[in-house]
Amino acid sequence: MLSKPGAGWSDLTLGDFRAGISFLTDIPFDWLRACINGLKYVIPAAFYFDEEGSTGLIVSDLGVTYIIIQHNGTELTTVQGVGLKQFAEMLVHDIRENLEDWVCWCTFELSDEQYARREAMLRELLAETETCLAGFLKGNIENY
Repeated sequence: MLSKPGAGWSDLTLGDFRAGISFLTDIPFDWLRACINGLKYVIPAAFYFDEEGSTGLIVSDLGVTYIIIQHNGTELTTVQGVGLKQFAEMLVHDIRENLEDWVCWCTFELSDEQYARREAMLRELLAETETCLAGFLKGNIENY
């Protein structure tokens, strides 16, 4: 789904959809928080991204994901068979696989203290997302 980040960019591949996403949005933090809320409360989750020329919004529900691109009009792509659970699993995997790069995603120059704080926060979000994934649709739902 997400390639190893480099120079403020990552490639997003979801079904047949492909886009280069920019560091202008703090992808790991924003997207993990969206996953947590969606999984915890069993609601669709939305994920914003910027391609520096167009913007996109991914909306993921139980069994389908929609990608809306705004650039001289609106384009809609539907990704069947990828729901919020699958999206969250791919996101967690991709962030864990390149954790050091995602820690530095938005901020290229971090002091050791800033890096440690950001890494700890990202690890906490990953763990919380994994907890929500484990409880998703198993009765461990906050609003029921």
